[in-house]
Amino acid sequence: MEKGELSVNELVLIGVGGILGAGFFLASGIAIRTAGPIVILNYAVSAFIMSQVFYALSQMIVYKPVEGSFRVYAEEALGDIGGFFSGWLYWTAGVFIMSSEVTASAIFTKYWFPKTPLWIFVLLYSILVIGINLMGTKNFGQIESWFSTIKIVALFIIVLVGLLTLTGFFVKSSAIGIKNLYAHGGFAPHGVKGFLGAMLMSLIPFGGVEVVAMSSVKTKNPQKYTPIARKYIVLFLTTLYILSITLLLLIIPWNHISIKESPFIKLLYFTKIPFIDSIMNFVILTAALTTMNGAMYAVTQVLYSLGQGRFAPTFLTKKTKRDVPIYALLLSSLGLFIAVILSYVLPKDVYEYITSATGFVQFFNWIIILYTFIKYKPIMEEKSPNSDNRSQYFVNPWITIALIAITLLSTLFVPKQRIGFIGGIALLLIILTLYIAAKKLELFDKW
Repeated sequence: MEKGELSVNELVLIGVGGILGAGFFLASGIAIRTAGPIVILNYAVSAFIMSQVFYALSQMIVYKPVEGSFRVYAEEALGDIGGFFSGWLYWTAGVFIMSSEVTASAIFTKYWFPKTPLWIFVLLYSILVIGINLMGTKNFGQIESWFSTIKIVALFIIVLVGLLTLTGFFVKSSAIGIKNLYAHGGFAPHGVKGFLGAMLMSLIPFGGVEVVAMSSVKTKNPQKYTPIARKYIVLFLTTLYILSITLLLLIIPWNHISIKESPFIKLLYFTKIPFIDSIMNFVILTAALTTMNGAMYAVTQVLYSLGQGRFAPTFLTKKTKRDVPIYALLLSSLGLFIAVILSYVLPKDVYEYITSATGFVQFFNWIIILYTFIKYKPIMEEKSPNSDNRSQYFVNPWITIALIAITLLSTLFVPKQRIGFIGGIALLLIILTLYIAAKKLELFDKW
């Protein structure tokens, strides 16, 4: 399948599908209980971080649209260690994300079929996503567009219900209003520690911009469409995330929100719509499946790129007639089947274990992307001195790197998130060890 198959609208919807997952609908409750109403600021900071990473990516894509995207830029700007680290770290993060989302999908489905073992749904959804990715880029784009549309409509409905409830359309209550932002312990009831403790959970719903980078090369005009898609995706998600969270907190006191279910289900109860819990459960299930589908596409593409760049065996570059890197897809699928095994062995704890390991790896890779941009910008300016690449950053990327580092370090103060930090550091050391070993054995030249 050749370049030029995705429209700018499909790229936007793929981006929304890759970013808007179960993390927003579920993790928002954890973030709210950790921080209190100041969580609104958490989401604003997270939106800023995401916009800066996305800006850096789109600038490099405009300069040089290429399969493999940020991994290729990291190799050019930072050398072999940059290409190796960026590619394998993102692949690992993507596998974690897929495992997390497929497990979440299974948990949501058990809401309707409580007696069915978790691993059966994990297996079925794994096969479904592998099948979708085997169909090729064009079908992938169409399916992601449909899934994303469902989630977009759901977010608009949440905002609409929130606005109508706030104005007294569904219920008239003196307990609803701006006082909920300060009446229950203040705007920041848990202080700075609570704010920092909620940063990871507020940033996770913004993760996934790399899917757009991987998909942009398949559009009709990557250099034109990528900046357009970035602007729409950042504006859309930032506005709806912050608006929906703010409305939620104005209507329901932060200390009444449960961490065991999506807080938006409680918001939608005000509508008195029959089966609203099942409807919302379906939406969250769709969100999880779409994110998993987008992650599978992205990790397959980056593994294919690693094979092209000498950092993985060349057989991973073999494609089918539908332009699908078949062996890269099959190797990436191993992560899903590990999730099947874990869901069989540890059905009660598997989601928390997998998710806690995702955030650190994913956002450390954002640091690599930003550092790549810092080193890559002189290359862009030297070869294209009159292009838009000479424009200044929105903000110095070092500030964004510092914010991400603070977010990752803040997980040490939250016991349930600490395992992700420790596991992430261990993973970085493993990848570094593999790089050193591959260098000594001269595998890069043999591959």
